[in-house]
Amino acid sequence: MEEEREVAWLAMPEKAPVMDEAGDEIGRAEELLGDREDDIFHGIVVKLARGGHRVEVRADRIPKITTHRVYTDLAADELEQLPEYR
Repeated sequence: MEEEREVAWLAMPEKAPVMDEAGDEIGRAEELLGDREDDIFHGIVVKLARGGHRVEVRADRIPKITTHRVYTDLAADELEQLPEYR
């Protein structure tokens, strides 16, 4: 497996594992949210492992995207409290 390195939001791997602040996987990235033309990143849609619902994680809560994962600064319970993305 290639070494994990930080990438731009547009290079986020498809269905990347999404990690909570403790480094535990809490779901998978389902969708990028942003303006590709103007290179403005708004966030991602995450399908949570527990419960299976989809939530939006804002860009300001995502400190790092790598070639393997998306890292958030949210605790697992905070992620599970986010409203369902529609």
